[in-house]
Amino acid sequence: MTRRPLSLFFGLLALVAGGAVFAPAVEAAKPALPEIRTSAQNRVPRCVTPDRLMAFLKTRNPRPDPRYRDIARYYKQWGEAWRVRWDYAFFQMAIETNFLTYRQPNGKMGDVDPLQNNFAGIGTTGGGVPGDRFPDVKTGVLGQIQHLVAYSGERLANPVAPRTQLKQDDIISASLRLNRTVRFSDLSRRWAVDPKYGSSIAWVAEQFRQQQCPNPDVGPPEEVAEKPAKKPPTLKVKPIEAVASRRREPDPAIAAAPRGPGACLIQTASYGGRVTVLIRHETAQRTEFTALTVLDGFESSMTDQYIQARAPGAQPIGSFHDQTAALAKARELCPPESVSQPAQEASAR
Repeated sequence: MTRRPLSLFFGLLALVAGGAVFAPAVEAAKPALPEIRTSAQNRVPRCVTPDRLMAFLKTRNPRPDPRYRDIARYYKQWGEAWRVRWDYAFFQMAIETNFLTYRQPNGKMGDVDPLQNNFAGIGTTGGGVPGDRFPDVKTGVLGQIQHLVAYSGERLANPVAPRTQLKQDDIISASLRLNRTVRFSDLSRRWAVDPKYGSSIAWVAEQFRQQQCPNPDVGPPEEVAEKPAKKPPTLKVKPIEAVASRRREPDPAIAAAPRGPGACLIQTASYGGRVTVLIRHETAQRTEFTALTVLDGFESSMTDQYIQARAPGAQPIGSFHDQTAALAKARELCPPESVSQPAQEASAR
């Protein structure tokens, strides 16, 4: 990209809040920012939560548009799905949009219209070019996360951002020439022309740490050891049928375990999209079939995410063009022998 974030001028981040102007020190050396992709050694600190990110944002923009109320949760959702440091992606958004005000320090609007849902200036190459447009806030966040995946050196099958689709080969080629993992500090002069782009992200991260996250290893007060781990955000699970079923070739170990009156469960789950993966999960009590809808091109990663979080040991048994076809196959494998139970819906947030 060849433009400056609207909140960056000559390497200084100017943030207007309550009449005061805040600016970080001029960069003396390239900051050691974390790698773009998460790993066992590069995790989002426990103290970082969507609520805390939003509380921090409101210290700079006390009244963000109500349509942004879930934006931090979308960063967590897509960041975890794509193994991206979603806290730093959020900090990047903060400098790109001047904390969702979309205004320059002089009060004028930048090149990007807020209704574009473009939170990282994707495709805004300067001279008033507005860049990519996304249908809603959630997709806009996904576009930024996927663009970061490309900068990390991984190719995407079908990214939602036109700019990513057009330029990812060039982006990946430049990233691979580093011969090491890519960090957020490597976005300077690349994602944005400003050489101190990384310093600006680091400054926002430090302000958040001081305000909301002084002890990175301590989670929020609502975290209790006895509470079950939270499920993947926005994943909706809907039981369709719980029926008694005799599998044609039962596993002796499973068959020997005591089973309840409903030995077979058919349910749906969704990360969005239309393509549906049918997943089979054997438990001691029953066989579960889940018709999981995923975004086109992301079948493998989203299926792995679901299995890891909701059904360890489960196996995908087929991919279908829509949910109806997957459910038909599930009913074939789990023929009803009694009246189906009423459907109930639960949200795994």
